[in-house]
Amino acid sequence: MKKLVTIVLLIFSLTAMAQEKIAVTDADYSNSSVEMADLMRSNGKIYVLVGVILIIFVGILFYLISTDRKISKLEKNLHS
Repeated sequence: MKKLVTIVLLIFSLTAMAQEKIAVTDADYSNSSVEMADLMRSNGKIYVLVGVILIIFVGILFYLISTDRKISKLEKNLHS
């Protein structure tokens, strides 16, 4: 049963297309404005986004530092 489900999912994934091909024009290279960023900046939501990214980064950094300290403590106990 598990093999059958895997085969069906593989066949389905081969037929699925994520995006259609769109031709790239010269206007695409000269476009310097990003509509989504401009809209978020005008609504003030860009600061919320930067804040959330900063909180996630600080959380990951805190987790890595605390894990490193725990591992160092275990290594000292192991060698003692």
